[in-house]
Amino acid sequence: MSRHVDALRGGPSALVRKFGTAQHRVMERRAVRVGAISVRAVRDRVTAAIGEWRERGSAYEVARLITAPVRHGLVRLRLEHAQHLPATGPAIIVANHVSFFDSVLLMFGLPRPVSVLGKAEYTDRFLTRWLFCGAGMIPIRREDPADAARAFGELLAVIGRGGVVGIFPEGTRSRDGQLHRGHTGAAHLSLVTGAPIVPAGITGTDRILPTGARLARPFRQATIALGDPIVPPASGASSSTNRHRRQLTDQLMREINRLSGQHYVNQYAALPHPHVAGVRPSGASVTGLMSPG
Repeated sequence: MSRHVDALRGGPSALVRKFGTAQHRVMERRAVRVGAISVRAVRDRVTAAIGEWRERGSAYEVARLITAPVRHGLVRLRLEHAQHLPATGPAIIVANHVSFFDSVLLMFGLPRPVSVLGKAEYTDRFLTRWLFCGAGMIPIRREDPADAARAFGELLAVIGRGGVVGIFPEGTRSRDGQLHRGHTGAAHLSLVTGAPIVPAGITGTDRILPTGARLARPFRQATIALGDPIVPPASGASSSTNRHRRQLTDQLMREINRLSGQHYVNQYAALPHPHVAGVRPSGASVTGLMSPG
């Protein structure tokens, strides 16, 4: 009460100063509370976004938008026989591998999102990890057999969710331009899960981004030609025998050969780290899952 009397003794100007200061303090406190709430909201959204990217694929459309200028402005992509890719349900795309750009086209050039295995070194930097993993890439360290088993488990998870995975059966990029003997990891994945295999022949990417080149060469054409799906005759762990894996692998490699037009050589492509041995989850080598390289 005495404070109000003191303010009245000072006249109207004192009242304005008194209550103006009090209102200002209230507004300051409100601003601090609103600011704190905004900071928490932004932090929560950023945390959720990072979590989504780490889940691989939930931010696929954002990554697709970011890469659109490169895919449509600098590269002329032609997709042949897109109807061979099932509209729904799991599928395994197997393709030849002549350029790092093959992975980019498989992830973004098809009607459905594709989770492609890629060297973990590509994700060592925050920006590339944010982009590639958000687009659905599954990183793998070829020098670590245990990591190959982990990556194989992630492929199983994608198939279990009804998604599409992309595998290069040669296990690495072809340095000589020829199509090499396929490893059996993709066949094992198909035989265990029952997911159909869609063979693909990729051409032109070796002229867009040759091995060793740091920058893509613009305004060139690449083609992805899809073949008829190959459905395994039976599924389950007991179906994935050595003989069945090799038969299915040879069949899919013949289709890739037909679609790509490459010269086929019946020998494995040399890996950049030839001392690395493939691991064998459930009895099947996943060397052919290690890509690109």
